[in-house]
Amino acid sequence: MSKMAIKISTNGSVSECVVPLRKYTGFGITDIKNKIENKGFFAETDANDIDDMENLKGIVDNLLKLGVEVKIFDSDEYGEGIFDYQEISYEEFINNIDRLKEIMEELQDYNDALSDEV
Repeated sequence: MSKMAIKISTNGSVSECVVPLRKYTGFGITDIKNKIENKGFFAETDANDIDDMENLKGIVDNLLKLGVEVKIFDSDEYGEGIFDYQEISYEEFINNIDRLKEIMEELQDYNDALSDEV
């Protein structure tokens, strides 16, 4: 299973990103501050779940609007190392979401076609 995660670094106050991160992750304020200071991963999610990916996009967009630097990481268990994260660009992240949406639509069309045959 592929996963996506983000890391956050902020030039200003950590408090500006605490509220959105707390809402998304459910972590306490101290945990969030520690993860930011220690450059830990936030919001690890299944890269094949469209709902999870849309939620992750929402938090990334929200943090970017606040001026927070967000790095997005992708992992692939069939890649070089098991869950070895690799940084990707925001554009690649959006492309992954769009591709996932297309696959879901194609699967739905396929399922609809199968049910019409029965």
